[in-house]
Amino acid sequence: MAAYNASDVADLLRQIGAHDQLLADAYVYGSVNELQSESRKIGSLHKSGLLRPDDEIGDYRVTAELKRMLNRLMRKQSSYRQLSDMGKVIDTLNEMVIDYQMAVQSNQHDDAEYYLDQLDDLLYEAKDNLNVSLENMHHAISSQFGFVSTLSAKVRENERALAYAQKLLTELQQIDPESCYEWADWACPSDFARKISGFVYWFNQTLPRLRFIIDNMRLSLFRLRRDEKQASLLRNMARYLVQHPEFEISETLFEDDQLPETLKLAPAMPLKSYVDTRNTELETPLIALVQALRKQAKSERLVERESSDLEFEELPELVIDHDFFEEQTEQLFEQVIKHGEPISAINYWQSALQSWIVSDQLIDPKEWVELVFSSYCKLTNDQQDALDIKPKGTVLPGTDANYTYSDVLVLLR
Repeated sequence: MAAYNASDVADLLRQIGAHDQLLADAYVYGSVNELQSESRKIGSLHKSGLLRPDDEIGDYRVTAELKRMLNRLMRKQSSYRQLSDMGKVIDTLNEMVIDYQMAVQSNQHDDAEYYLDQLDDLLYEAKDNLNVSLENMHHAISSQFGFVSTLSAKVRENERALAYAQKLLTELQQIDPESCYEWADWACPSDFARKISGFVYWFNQTLPRLRFIIDNMRLSLFRLRRDEKQASLLRNMARYLVQHPEFEISETLFEDDQLPETLKLAPAMPLKSYVDTRNTELETPLIALVQALRKQAKSERLVERESSDLEFEELPELVIDHDFFEEQTEQLFEQVIKHGEPISAINYWQSALQSWIVSDQLIDPKEWVELVFSSYCKLTNDQQDALDIKPKGTVLPGTDANYTYSDVLVLLR
């Protein structure tokens, strides 16, 4: 209890007594409205940790700690479930949701109100406990674990906090918050759906915050270990100097006769933060100093750079050669599209053979069929949607789509 002052505790109890009716209304009726009460009083109780904001704007509820104490004093049945980890919280919430849904569907309004109130308290307590844990972690990092003094203790505390934070992140990552929306997958009241969606939103915001704290913990641990190493080196050096007094400098070293005159310590110099203009002895050097500062800086001599001529050569024009037979396959596809009739690759080869011989171009019919097929495969998706190709041949035994074809037929789809 050394961290608390008796006057602070007395002020808190006095504040509870001064606002007894307001706290009683919030406890009995579930919440109080800021419009019905004085906003200044509610703000003071909220600052003291006795009231917390509700889902509705302007409504305030009793905090879980005060409500738990009042339930115990009033012998009222309170939640016996303990918050050990977020997985158990999800399981407990699932049970409460089922109870609340059954109560609503059976028109048991009193039971539904009780389960909704228990659900709200559990959600707030889970969020508050995790938020307090994250705030404590952040405070510990910001204060460089100021609750311990030695560097070794700071390193141990940082390692423990980092291990706890990483374990907590691993546990939270195993939970899928989007599955909580299934709790509201029925004709539920809007208050219930708002609480569920608010919990999912808070959970999604918590994971990035925890990752940021873990990154800061790792950086803090690196710095503390570096400081601990430096402190260890300094301690070892100090211990070495204590064990070897020959390295100590005597306080009367300047009086030693064996010390050269140039190394003897001179008397202390009278230093001032300003120039005493009334001292006539400083007038001459001061004027010389001012004049030296007023002189313009000497311009540096420009270094002449060597120059050389550049020779430009014209780039040769690249001549692109067009493949003759690829152009013939394009003409084959154009004829199919233009006339709308299927054309056989062999028939086209036979009809164009005379003109090809005149142009001194010749291709084997087998190679021509393979070229037509490969050119079709190079077409764009839109072009292949317009054209179709069917091989003429026999299916290989044991397969349903492999052909030994001797010709291909190009046609419109």
